Amino acid sequence: MFAGIFKNLGMDLGTANTIIYAYDKGYIVNEPSVIAYKNGSSDGYKVLSIGFEAKKMLGKTGREIKVIRPLADGVIADFVAGEAMIKSFIKRANVPSFLLNRMIVGVPTGITSVEKKAIIDSALTAGARKVYLVYEPMAAAIGVGMDVLGQHANMIVDIGGGTTDIAVINYGGIVVDNTLRLASDEMNEAIIRYMKNTYYLEIGELTAEKIKIEHGIASKDCDEKQFKVTGIDHRTGLPRELNLSNCIFLDAFSGVINAITNAIIGTLDQLPPELAGDIVDRGIVLTGGGALLQGLDEYLRERLNLPVNVAPNALFSVAEGTRKILESFDVYSPVIFQ
Repeated sequence: MFAGIFKNLGMDLGTANTIIYAYDKGYIVNEPSVIAYKNGSSDGYKVLSIGFEAKKMLGKTGREIKVIRPLADGVIADFVAGEAMIKSFIKRANVPSFLLNRMIVGVPTGITSVEKKAIIDSALTAGARKVYLVYEPMAAAIGVGMDVLGQHANMIVDIGGGTTDIAVINYGGIVVDNTLRLASDEMNEAIIRYMKNTYYLEIGELTAEKIKIEHGIASKDCDEKQFKVTGIDHRTGLPRELNLSNCIFLDAFSGVINAITNAIIGTLDQLPPELAGDIVDRGIVLTGGGALLQGLDEYLRERLNLPVNVAPNALFSVAEGTRKILESFDVYSPVIFQ
């Protein structure tokens, strides 16, 4: 008689962003996976802020305040901070812990048993009665509307913050897969290194991410545009502003993009011949924040000689997949695990 009052949550617990879907409330969280806490607290982590507010504090606090991303490469690296962040995000759902029933969490295909346990334990501590995991490329494929239970193979590349998950899916299972622990965050780091090595300009993580989103390109066919960037001159220690062409990103991102491309090629090399026709016909779908890099689909089409398209809901694909699984739990039960 009480079954109807219990609440179910779907979570895309990403290195860069966390998105939470509540069964009867829609998307209730879409914020950076960042936590700010006071150092040296006797009761562990005294959370000061999470999400957007915490991210604004990156690189701007004194020693007594730590601002970190508790997740690395798509999994929880700092268990205590990760648990505190998950609890704080779930609180925003306004679901009392005693009413929180089922949680589905997207995880990378290359996750280890220790990493699985860390995520499940965090969700259970936050109040969930039952925790189920789904591989992120599987959730993303469901989220973009692929028939993952059908007889035709689908290929998806989910480029998140910490990992790039590549998978070919058929009959409700992952036929071949590859997890590359390199994705959008590495692009930010590549920009930082490039600016320092080429222009002797030191920029922070937030600046690198901003210019990547606003001006980054992956294909030489993209229109050339100018942009400004401000940082600290490595030689003088003084602030300096540069006016640059967006073509610099072709050099800055080359290592990351080549690594992702080679990982896709390596996955295709493992493809059973019987499924090759499906991939040629259906192509590859890109999801995740990294998929939004301007010209990436064009670059991959040229390199792979296959159709490559960016999902219209690229940022929400995994979270949308958890929503569909929750709404049709029995139908999608073959794709989840514990």
